Amino acid sequence: MKNADEYKYAKARKKVENIKKFYKHVVTYLIVNLFLTFVWKFSFKIFGNFILSNQYDSDGFKHIPFWLIWGIFLIFDAFRTYDVITIFGKDWEERKMKEFMK
Repeated sequence: MKNADEYKYAKARKKVENIKKFYKHVVTYLIVNLFLTFVWKFSFKIFGNFILSNQYDSDGFKHIPFWLIWGIFLIFDAFRTYDVITIFGKDWEERKMKEFMK
């Protein structure tokens, strides 16, 4: 019974750590993008005519905003953190570890 409790505790601890990392990611996203949008006007080309920019004028954003691209990654991070969508399934890691231990 002790092993089961230790396992549950370790799993819960890992979940809390992942949630904590996600919250840090959200705070970083907000601070950096507020800074980039209102303080530092930047623009850079990635390839071809694809330009990331946080430059805002009366017509709106001139190019694809940096916060939009990062926000998409933030959404995927939220899905991973809260197990909304899991690519490999909930217990994929455990099954792989058992497979490698054999």
